[in-house]
Amino acid sequence: MKIKLLAIITMVILAVTLLNDNKTFAYPPFLKETKALGFDAKDCTYCHQKNVGGKGWNKRGLWLKDQKKERKAPVVDVKWLKFYSDDSSKEEVKNNKASDSPSN
Repeated sequence: MKIKLLAIITMVILAVTLLNDNKTFAYPPFLKETKALGFDAKDCTYCHQKNVGGKGWNKRGLWLKDQKKERKAPVVDVKWLKFYSDDSSKEEVKNNKASDSPSN
């Protein structure tokens, strides 16, 4: 009887965790690599609206997402940030793509 109760409680906790709409899947390697490249990234707000990351991107994060789509890359490569500026033109980025293809 105790085992069944424990199993039910575990299933409920798992279901609530999986169905939680406010999930955040932090990806520390992006932050670590961004810092290693010399960018002043203190936390996830470097690309996200919230310091815990997740859904909601700032201008830089949206730019990276656009780059992923344009480059047809499976994942974002933070090395692309060396081509980012607040007034980046698409033409400038396209010119730099050939010299910096992602290594993933």
